[in-house]
Parts: sequence; structure tokens; C-alpha cells
Amino acid sequence: MLHFKTLTLSDIPVVRPFLKWQDSRICDYSIGGIFMWRDYFKTYFTIYRNTLIFKVKYLGGVMAFPVPIGENPAAAMDQIEDYCRRNGLPLIYCTVPAGALPALKRRYPALSAEPNRDWFDYLYRTEDLLSFRGRKFDGQRNHIHRFQRLCPGYSFREITDGNLDAVRSFYAQFAEEHQKASPVAREESAKTMELLERYGQYGLFGGFLWTGDRIAGVSIGEIVGDTLFVHVEKADTRYTGVYQVLVQEFLKHFATERTVYVNREEDVGDAGLRKSKFSYHPAALLEKSTVRAFPGGAPVPDEEKGGQA
Repeated sequence: MLHFKTLTLSDIPVVRPFLKWQDSRICDYSIGGIFMWRDYFKTYFTIYRNTLIFKVKYLGGVMAFPVPIGENPAAAMDQIEDYCRRNGLPLIYCTVPAGALPALKRRYPALSAEPNRDWFDYLYRTEDLLSFRGRKFDGQRNHIHRFQRLCPGYSFREITDGNLDAVRSFYAQFAEEHQKASPVAREESAKTMELLERYGQYGLFGGFLWTGDRIAGVSIGEIVGDTLFVHVEKADTRYTGVYQVLVQEFLKHFATERTVYVNREEDVGDAGLRKSKFSYHPAALLEKSTVRAFPGGAPVPDEEKGGQA
């Protein structure tokens, strides 16, 4: 029987090796995506036969399980089914990437899958965001030129122990000036500060735009497989074009030859974020679904049960 424990930052070294098993490119299988949202989704985990299993309280407050990753996902799902039977829980998988749906359909022919549009990830080609080449990126290039005229001596600098306090101060002021009421926004802000306070423990990388006398923007991310994930991107919009420059400089500094894609994560239903993410012309939206699985077939509705005596 599975025994789950609460996920904490001390578990990062335990979780990280399992990321090599996923190939979906969704942010839910990255260190930032998992640990920055661990409290919001009340995340627990266990390991069974070298396979990582998460249990979360997902959208709508339902208990659900992301698709296990590791050497024996089928055996792990056997255990998840047993866990749900023993505890009287419906069997629900969450943040299921499109590529995992066919295998789940074979295992659970009567499953129902509901896409969660607000939580789709935006995936971009690295070369597009590095170059902003072509007419569709005219707007981004114009913004970059305006920033360059405004701050001709700017530079992009990697976050280090020596400048981390300055980055924290920048973000503290940013958070104070950009408070939002939604629980998602509040959690994202709190965990961004936690990330900066426990920067070494998270083991991510980041950098900031330096205008000559102050920080104008900060980005933090990680690479998993062929994808660079941008977990934090905050900038002072009093500098026209600051976000476009930050996007480009971050990739110039941290992308590698193997980094084919950039995942800029979800818009969580925020209209402004959605517009901004589309303005960079994503190569794809990475779908995620909530799957209700029915081992042994779909359950019989109560009204039908009553007529089967």
C-alpha cells in the first residue's frame, strides 16, 4: 500500500532525477513547477519501484494524481488504483499531457478527459525568441530598439550570491506595487520570494537587466531535456521594451544548442497574460486534462442501479 509524505524543499534532490523520465515538456514536471506550487496544490509524494507518484488537491479541491514518472508507471498506477479503492476515492489523474492520453485510454477505455484551458502551457521555439526574426515579430523588435535607446549602457547579469540581496529588494518592491487579489497570484508572488530566499536550494538559474544604476527586470528558470522553462519573469514597465529585452537576453545567456524549446507556462485565465503570451507567437499550446478513470468499466448511474434488482 502506498504511504505518502508531504513534499518539502528538502525533497528537491529526491525528485530531480525522475524528471529525465518525462517527455511532455509541460511545466508540471520541472523543479520550479512542482515546488513553487507544492503548497497551493497540497502536494504529497511517494516512490514505488523507482517511480515517482504525486498526490495533490487539484482544481475544484478534488484529490488527484499526476501521471507517475519513472521506471514502472504501470505498476505505480496499479498501486494508485488500490489506494483509491482502500480510501473510497474516485480515481482522477490531473495535469495529464496530450501524449499520455492514448495510454490512459487503453488502460481505462471508459475514461472521461476534460481539458483545462487556463492551465495549458505556451511552448515557443528558442530560435524565434532569440532572433525575433520576421514580420510577425516587428513589434518585439521595435520595443527592443526603444529600450536600447532609453538604456544604451544596459547589461544582463547572472544572479549570484553577491547580488542576490539586490534582486530580492527589486522583487519585494515589484510585489508591493503589483498586488493581485486572486489566490493563484498571491501564491505565485509568495513562492517567487521563497525562491529568491532559498535560491541555492532550488538549484535553478537566473539573471537580471542592469540599467547602470538599478535592476529593471529579473528572470529565473531551468532546463529539462530540450526545453528551457521560464518560471519567473518580472520587470519594471516604466522602461519601454523591458520585457522583450529580458526574454531575449535570458535566452542568449542560458539557452544551449540542445535547448530547442522555451516553455513560458500558463496564463491561468488572466486576459492580460493570455494576450502577452500570444504576442510571442507560440509554436504550440501544451494541453493538460483532468482524467476520471474507471477501472473495470464506467460506473453504473444510481438511477440504473435501482432498476437492476
